[in-house]
Amino acid sequence: MGKRNTYRQYLKDTLGGLIDKLEISDLRKDFLKNRWLDQLLWLEGRATKERDRHYMLRLVTIIGGVLVPAMVGFNGFQGQEEDNRLQVIAAYAAFGISQTVAISAAIEEFFGHGEKYRNYRNTAEGLKIEGWQFFQLAGPYRQFKAHKDAYTYFAQRVEQYIQQDVQGFLAQLEERQEEDKERTRDEIDLNSQMALQNLNHQLEISAQQMQRLEEERQKLAEERAQLAAGLAVPDGGGVEGVGGAGFDVSSAERGAGEAQPPAGTATVAVQTPVAQDNKGLPPLGASALPWTEELDDLHKASGAAGGVTQKRSAPSNGTGTSRVNANRAQGKVDGKIEPFVPAATRVSGLGGVSGLASQLSTPTKTAATQLVSPDEVAEILECPLSDCKTYLPGILSALEEYAILDKQVLVGILATVRVETGGLKPVHEWGGESYWSRYEGRQDLGNVNAGDGIKYHGRGYIQLTGRANYRTYGKKLNVDLENNPDLAVEPKVSAQVLAAYFKERGVATAARAGDWRRVRKLVNGGYHGWDVFSKYVERAKARIV
Repeated sequence: MGKRNTYRQYLKDTLGGLIDKLEISDLRKDFLKNRWLDQLLWLEGRATKERDRHYMLRLVTIIGGVLVPAMVGFNGFQGQEEDNRLQVIAAYAAFGISQTVAISAAIEEFFGHGEKYRNYRNTAEGLKIEGWQFFQLAGPYRQFKAHKDAYTYFAQRVEQYIQQDVQGFLAQLEERQEEDKERTRDEIDLNSQMALQNLNHQLEISAQQMQRLEEERQKLAEERAQLAAGLAVPDGGGVEGVGGAGFDVSSAERGAGEAQPPAGTATVAVQTPVAQDNKGLPPLGASALPWTEELDDLHKASGAAGGVTQKRSAPSNGTGTSRVNANRAQGKVDGKIEPFVPAATRVSGLGGVSGLASQLSTPTKTAATQLVSPDEVAEILECPLSDCKTYLPGILSALEEYAILDKQVLVGILATVRVETGGLKPVHEWGGESYWSRYEGRQDLGNVNAGDGIKYHGRGYIQLTGRANYRTYGKKLNVDLENNPDLAVEPKVSAQVLAAYFKERGVATAARAGDWRRVRKLVNGGYHGWDVFSKYVERAKARIV
C-alpha cells in the first residue's frame, strides 16, 4: 500500500510540476490537472486494484486445481486405522478447497477483474503517452510551435480517449448482459420443463390415489349390497359364506347344465375392475435425427427417386388390412367386431379399417384459408411441386382446425417440416433400425417393452417418437397409434400431430412473436439444424409475411 501511494504521489508531483511550467494560462493549467491528470491517476489506481484482485483469484484457482487431484489421489490409498483418519481429513480438505476454487472462478467470471485491469491499464498508458507527446510537442503535436497553440488539440484527443474507454466498457457490459440473458432464458426453459414434469408426476400420483379410492368405494358399495341382499333372503338363503346362495352371473356365461340359484334368492352382479396404465408420460415432443448435409442429400435423392420412404408394415389381421383399435368401446356387427372409426374420419360407404386407412392416406380436401400456393411453397422449400400439391392442403386444414393458421405460424411450420423431413412430406426417421435402437429402454419416452425403440421410432412431419407420445397423441386424435404406429406417417394424422404439437407446446406463440430460436428449441430440444431452419424461415418470410 505504501509503494502504491508513493508511485501515485510521484506521478502527481512530477506531472503537476510539468503542467505548472507550461506556457499556458492558469485556467488551462487547472483544466489539465483536474481533467487529464486526475483521470490518469484514477485509472492507475483502478488498474492496480483490479490487477491485484485478478492475480489473487487466479492464484487461488490454479493452486487449488493442483491440490484437489493430489488429495483425491491420497484419499484413494487403503491403510491402517490411523491412515483412514488421515483420509477423512484429506477428503474434507479436498472438498473445502474444491469449493474455494469454484467460488474463486465464479467471482472472477462474474466481476471480470482481468478484463477491467487490461481496459484500465490500456487507457491509462494511452493518456500517459498523449501527455508526454504534448509536453514535448512531439508526434501529432510537432506541427505546433507552442503549448498554448497545441492545447485545444490535446484537450480534444484526451476527451476521445476517455469517451472510447467509456464506450468500450459499456459495450463489454452489454455483451455480458446479453450472455446472461441467454443463459437465464435457457435456465428458465429447463426449470419450466422440470416443473412441468414434476407437476405431471404429481397429477399422475393423485390420479392413481383417486382411482384406488374409487375402487375401494365400489368394493364397499358391493359389500353393502351383498349384505343387504343377504338380510332380505328368506330362511335358508343368504350371502355366500353365511350359508346362502352364490353370486349371479348371466346365463350366457354359465356352463351348460350349471345349477340355477333357487327362486327368490337375491343376487349381486360382480364387476371386475379393468387395469389401467397410469405410468408417467414423458414430456411431449419430437426427437429427430440431428441435421447434416448428407441427410439433406438423402432426402433430395429420395424425392427424385419417386418419393419412396422407409416404412415398416403395420400389424395385419391376416387379410392384408391394417388393424386399427380405437381406445373406445367396440361394437359387433354380424358377429364380427367392427373397429371404432372417429367421426372426423367416418365417411358414408366406407366402413371398417380399410375405409379409415384410405382416408388417412388421402390428404384432407377440406377448404382452408389459402395463405400460400403449392407453387410458392415448392419454390420456398426447394422441394418437388408434386409433394406440395399433395400434402400442403392437409397441413393448412389441420392448422385451421386447431385455430393457429396465420402467416407467422405458417413460416415456422414450413421451415420446421423442411428441416425435419428434407421436403414437404411425412417420412420415417432416417437412420434405419441401427439408429432407432438407441431409443430402446428409454423410460422417459415410455419405451418399457423390448423392441419399443425400433417400433416407436420417429415418424411424420416432426418425427413423433416413443410409445408414450404415440399413446398420448393417439388419444388426442382418436386413432390407435400405440398399436398401429405406422399410422403416424399417414398425411392426415401427421398433419394433426404437427398442428396439435405447435398449439399445445407454445410453438405457435413463439412463431407469432418472431422468436425463431425458441421455435427451433421447442421442436428439437436444442438447435440442431439451425442453419437450415433459419435459411428457410427467411425464404418463407420473404414470400408469405
